[in-house]
Amino acid sequence: MPDPGQPSHLPAMNLLRRAFLAALAIAAIAYILDFSWYHLRLSFPSLGSAASSLHRTRIIAIAGKNNRVEYEIDSVQPEEDVPCTYTLFPHSGHAPCWYLARHINDPIQM
Repeated sequence: MPDPGQPSHLPAMNLLRRAFLAALAIAAIAYILDFSWYHLRLSFPSLGSAASSLHRTRIIAIAGKNNRVEYEIDSVQPEEDVPCTYTLFPHSGHAPCWYLARHINDPIQM
């Protein structure tokens, strides 16, 4: 018989807690491996390129009246190369190339 002073734990809560901890451990291990592989490639270029850049045309989204948005090409700096890394997660302040490739044409909000 359970002690009335102790809270009873449901088996479902134990399962959820274990699943959360397992997912957290997998994510931490993936980040550590990704970080290590990135820095190994920075130190030893013969292992492959660790970083690259993608070229884009800078488009500015200017909010107007009545929820309208006007798009213009940036007149100060119309084109740029955006640095990225060949990793799963962001490293050294740069986005992963797989993520940046999907969002390279997103307009810059003003």
